[in-house]
Amino acid sequence: MIAISSWILLGCFIGCALMFAMALLMLQRAPATPPAAPAKSVPDMPLVMSEAESDNSELRRQLFQAGFRHPKAMRWFLYAKVGFAIVALILSVILLRVLPQLQDLDPLPQLGFQLIMAVLGYFIPVMIVDRRRNAWLKRIEIALPDALDFMLICVEAGQSTDVAVMRVAEELAPVHPDLSAGLVNLTEALAAGADRHEAWMKLVYETGNQDLRQLANIILQSSNMGTPVAQTLRVFSADLRDQRVRKIEERANVLPTKMTLGTMMFTVPPLLILLLAPAIYRIVSSF
Repeated sequence: MIAISSWILLGCFIGCALMFAMALLMLQRAPATPPAAPAKSVPDMPLVMSEAESDNSELRRQLFQAGFRHPKAMRWFLYAKVGFAIVALILSVILLRVLPQLQDLDPLPQLGFQLIMAVLGYFIPVMIVDRRRNAWLKRIEIALPDALDFMLICVEAGQSTDVAVMRVAEELAPVHPDLSAGLVNLTEALAAGADRHEAWMKLVYETGNQDLRQLANIILQSSNMGTPVAQTLRVFSADLRDQRVRKIEERANVLPTKMTLGTMMFTVPPLLILLLAPAIYRIVSSF
């Protein structure tokens, strides 16, 4: 009877896991609906957002950056956290009934094991979203210097900044599709008659990249004051590439320090054994 119930629980666990995996896959493949950036000036909107609205806006942006861009992504994300917690709890019950090592535990440790499994299951969607979001932000950071180089070439060829952004989005699509998609949304918003400042700030809000914010400020100031932007783009692009080189150098300089502990653990003990083993053997043999 216990074996039958264990198989039933295992089937429920597999079914729930497949259901939530399919839900996350549907959210990822859904049409992109970028999160709305905070409005610049709305008469009926309060000047200070409530804490709940701010948290919901930040969660919606994180899901957008992780690739889950369905309008109901936030709701399904909350459902997924609760669902994975229930699935992990069911899995813990199965393990307590199947594994003999866990069957011998007292009721209190068994309850603690179930709670730990439920908490871990609750945070599995959060870890998935954070990992995908960090990878997306890293791809945007890597793609920005290349986009600046393309934009500089287009501007020096005599094109306007809007046309240059459109051309950059087309050229970067095969190599950097994430940044290209954001620039396509920007050009479509500008073509539809959106305010230039709001369109650029929306792109900055979606990506959360400070270098892209500086680029937006450069282009907006150039368009407002009528100053040439080519020289500024050249300096800014060179500065971004220098920053990337400095980050690589920092990681390379930290590497010897991180390798010190591993070197001591895996090199010094075998060396001591090779040096001291013959002497210890002679001493033991003499007695």
